[in-house]
Amino acid sequence: MANSIRKKTVKKKTVSGPKKTAKEKAPKSTIKKSVDPVLRSKPSSFNLAVRQFEKKNPIPSTQPPAYEDLGELPDAYGTKKLFLVCRDPHWAFAYWDLTWQQFQDASRGSADGKLFLQVYSDKGDRLQQIQIFDGTRNWYLHLNQPNHRFFAEIGFYLSNGKFEVICRSQTVSAPRDQIANGAQARFVTIPMNFSFGALRDLIKNHMIEGESLAEALARLQEEGFEFPFPVGKGKRLTEDQMQVLMSYLGEGDLIRRVQSGSEEITEMLKRRFKEMQSSGQWKSSEWVTSLSSPFGGGKSRDFFMHVNAELIIYGGTDPKAKVRIDGTEIKLREDGTFSYHFVLPDGKFFIPIEATSPDTVETRSAMLSFVRCSDYAGDVKKTGQPVLSEPIGRIR
Repeated sequence: MANSIRKKTVKKKTVSGPKKTAKEKAPKSTIKKSVDPVLRSKPSSFNLAVRQFEKKNPIPSTQPPAYEDLGELPDAYGTKKLFLVCRDPHWAFAYWDLTWQQFQDASRGSADGKLFLQVYSDKGDRLQQIQIFDGTRNWYLHLNQPNHRFFAEIGFYLSNGKFEVICRSQTVSAPRDQIANGAQARFVTIPMNFSFGALRDLIKNHMIEGESLAEALARLQEEGFEFPFPVGKGKRLTEDQMQVLMSYLGEGDLIRRVQSGSEEITEMLKRRFKEMQSSGQWKSSEWVTSLSSPFGGGKSRDFFMHVNAELIIYGGTDPKAKVRIDGTEIKLREDGTFSYHFVLPDGKFFIPIEATSPDTVETRSAMLSFVRCSDYAGDVKKTGQPVLSEPIGRIR
């Protein structure tokens, strides 16, 4: 019975987690195995903004290349040279090379502390005297003496009145302001739509050895050569015809200066006729009416307008002083005042005025600049004026 009664064996239950797989049960290895990459069927999204970068231009170097580092150029080299050149028949230009120290030394050596630029004719006559300063490097001179020779000096006056010369320029010649006697003009038509090469190919078989293209064109046009473009028949006015035109215009000197052809002179003649007729000078002349009618005449209206301008320069100085306007000496009144009356046409005018003391030691000057640029709307005439000279110092 004892054998038949057996004790039931109670098995203890153990609490465990989820069952481990065979791989998990295997002991951990210290060697890392490579993991195959996982391939995606769709691309992953990412923000391009975070991957952008800003491109900046390189900062330029402020230092110039070594071969350009020549140092500061001096204001002057101190060569004590004076240069004079004629810009046109009426104006000259002077420039000089004097350092500030040289100016100061000369000022201390002068009787009055002043330096002067003086211009002389080739015969030794002084034409202008202008005081200059240490900051001055050049000067325009309105000599108004075409076809003359000049030279200039810079210096100062000593206590004994002698003029001490620092530097002297070469002698220069002003060009003429007139056409030379016996000058002949040749006219040639050069079309704008032909190149010089095309013109040369056109007439190369007819050119004379040593002849320029313009000369060959002029000769062939005078001989009646057939050109593939219209050729003008320019004719030179006779001396009698020129004198008649100039007497009508009253501006013969202007015609000679601008060296106009017959077409330009005709246009000037038209304008001159209109001006003189509107001013009343030829208002009742029947022959003027017949001349002006081809120039755009027609039935006039009662309404009209006319305008004009004049220029008066006035001032005063010592009654015994000498005053020059544009190099021409003018007469002073008893109290030393003066005035000069001009017409004022369109154009630019630089009019120098100088006054020299009675003892000729001191000269003071002023440069007056004027510009008139008229603009008219409609039929505006010029008001008639008394006979007045045109302002000198006109800039062509």
